[in-house]
Amino acid sequence: MHPLRTKSLTANFATWISRFARRIWASEPSPADNSVSLDLSSVVGYHMVVRLLPWQSDAPFSWISEAEGAQLATGAFLEPPGISWEVLMETHGETLTQGMPDTLIQVINAVPFLGIELAQVAGRLDAALDMAVSSPLLLILLVEKGAQERWSADTFGALLHHKQSTLCAVAGLPATRSSAKLLRRCQLGPVIRRELFPLKRALNNPDNSEFLRHQPYVHAKHLIFLANYEGARWPGLLTLINEALTPAPHYRGSAWLKAMLVDTQRMLATRTEALYPVYSLAAFQALHDQLVNVFNAHATADNLQSSATELHQHHGPYPTPPLPNTTSITAITSWQDLLLEGERMRHCVGSYSSAVANGQVAIYHLQQPEPVTVAITPQGQRWKLSEARGVRNAPPSPEAHYFINVWLTEQS
Repeated sequence: MHPLRTKSLTANFATWISRFARRIWASEPSPADNSVSLDLSSVVGYHMVVRLLPWQSDAPFSWISEAEGAQLATGAFLEPPGISWEVLMETHGETLTQGMPDTLIQVINAVPFLGIELAQVAGRLDAALDMAVSSPLLLILLVEKGAQERWSADTFGALLHHKQSTLCAVAGLPATRSSAKLLRRCQLGPVIRRELFPLKRALNNPDNSEFLRHQPYVHAKHLIFLANYEGARWPGLLTLINEALTPAPHYRGSAWLKAMLVDTQRMLATRTEALYPVYSLAAFQALHDQLVNVFNAHATADNLQSSATELHQHHGPYPTPPLPNTTSITAITSWQDLLLEGERMRHCVGSYSSAVANGQVAIYHLQQPEPVTVAITPQGQRWKLSEARGVRNAPPSPEAHYFINVWLTEQS
């Protein structure tokens, strides 16, 4: 025994029953008298109980389900019972996790969708429990992989005898010492299941590996952001991500930050070295606003026409708007109007000229309930919302978003 070992139902139970009814109670020991019972009768409409062994047992989080007194299904290793970790913790958390190391609980709380699998693996394999401390993100990726491929405890245990660089390859990452080191350094935070794929994609990008190896602090949220961001990387970018994703007081969200980064680098063109001194959202916002003011200065009464003429000469006629106007939403229909939109809204929509000319985006203006610049992009035969920005890139109100979504829905 390792020295450390001492809200609502989320499953569709009809699917759950059909999935596990085919399993045969075979080699695993039946949960003993210290098992925790969950009565699901009120959920499924007939007498049904799931019994789980707690952490302090020989087979932690093994389970058996019984229907009408007969054994229905069982699971012991990388086999969840179809009941979410959150539900288990809400109903029997103290009993099930008594004696479980805090480090493992923290790992599970970051990825509760793998909670039972992690508890089963760490409860059986001392090396996995050690990895929850030394490289929790690698353990998570291995557990996800093992669950997909239905590894046995023997298979998983044998793998854990290899170097972590080899285990990186097993998890679908570069088999390098630098990958293993980066995973060991990476701090965990709440991650949802669909974020594991972009997280792995970020780790497979050599640009990210090279960039992050020099950073003193790396977090899973950095990897998830970088997976879908192809722009400039500099040390202050991680600070911007931290601030933008912090619940308060600066929360803006990853979509806002990506859009602002794209805007800023579009206006900077090849002069991205201007980003290097930026280490805060306030400094980043100031740089962005300065660039917007410089860009929009060309849209003054004196040179607006000449700037619009230059765009016409470079791109040709302004494209025909794809969707009709409404009483509240009107299309931008000329290069001059595009520049004026940026001037009156004090943002850089005028720099979208290439995307507009190529049909990658169409620009509209929402007047009521508040002024908002609306950018839509083609998706098959439909158009979807790309961005919606108020004055100085302020986020639109829920009412404004509602009007925009209704308008797009009516056009489909």
